[in-house]
Amino acid sequence: MEGQQRIGVLVELPQVLRELGEDPVMIITRAGIDPELLRNPENSLSFVKLGKLLQACVAATKCEHFGLLLGQRSGTASLGLVGRLMQTAPTLKDAILDLCTNQRRYVRGAVTYLMIQNDVAFWGYAVHHPRMQAIEQVSEGALAVGFSMIAELVDAAPDEILLARRAPGNTTPYRRFFRSTPRFDAQQYAMAFSTNLLTRPVRGADRELRRILKDSVANYWAVRQPSTTDKVVRMLRARVVFPDISLEAVASELSMHPRTLNRRLHAEGKSFRELINEARFDVARQLLAGTRMDVADIALALGYADPSGFTHAFQRWSGVAPSEWRTN
Repeated sequence: MEGQQRIGVLVELPQVLRELGEDPVMIITRAGIDPELLRNPENSLSFVKLGKLLQACVAATKCEHFGLLLGQRSGTASLGLVGRLMQTAPTLKDAILDLCTNQRRYVRGAVTYLMIQNDVAFWGYAVHHPRMQAIEQVSEGALAVGFSMIAELVDAAPDEILLARRAPGNTTPYRRFFRSTPRFDAQQYAMAFSTNLLTRPVRGADRELRRILKDSVANYWAVRQPSTTDKVVRMLRARVVFPDISLEAVASELSMHPRTLNRRLHAEGKSFRELINEARFDVARQLLAGTRMDVADIALALGYADPSGFTHAFQRWSGVAPSEWRTN
């Protein structure tokens, strides 16, 4: 599977290239994509091609923050019907959950999530497609859109921006847009803020229009419902850097008994433990490749009590130790 991404804010990509002095038609075509595809935000692009396109843009422009430049050009408008639904939500939390719930209708290969730890909310974006390139570009673009959404919906800003990548040579564009220096080498791509912000009313809240738009969203994307395995993969990718990724917690969120969840996974040829290990391996590779985090810190982030347990697990998954994988 190559995954799927709605074009959305990618309609702005040609203009960003022009502003950086590049020929968008040439770069987009060389990436194997018809430039006409990017004219309609309702079109879709595979995650594999999206990664290749963003990688080509970075290579051509020598701009390490290309994804940021792209994402900061839009907010809810880039999401079409889902964005309009968010504008009618009673609170910021409802608006965020509108996106988290409906994103699976038109995106395959990444997950938007809202996780709460004590009194801190994390609104994040995680790529789980195994062959995705330019993860840092698409993730930064997503956070930039989310940052604009918070300002648009409730006239506020998150307390901290977390980026699971090494700091680029020039961090000024990040400070300028986010109004503060993000925390680079973080364990996730997310915005962190007080849970109090989740209760703030959305300025355009409209109960009647919201009811109509909910029906419109459901009817517009009449997609195949994801399998149980698909649902669990998305949930685990969001939860894997948080403390509670137990079978019981995931089953509860899916409104299932743990035995029922296990039975359905087994019927699809998977086990819960196998899916957790796949999620941990996926995140471990992203953090080893994209950040300067110590192996011990990555182990801790993924729920291992000591680095040796993580190292042994990583060797089973990849055949080499984490330190060796990082240098290859």
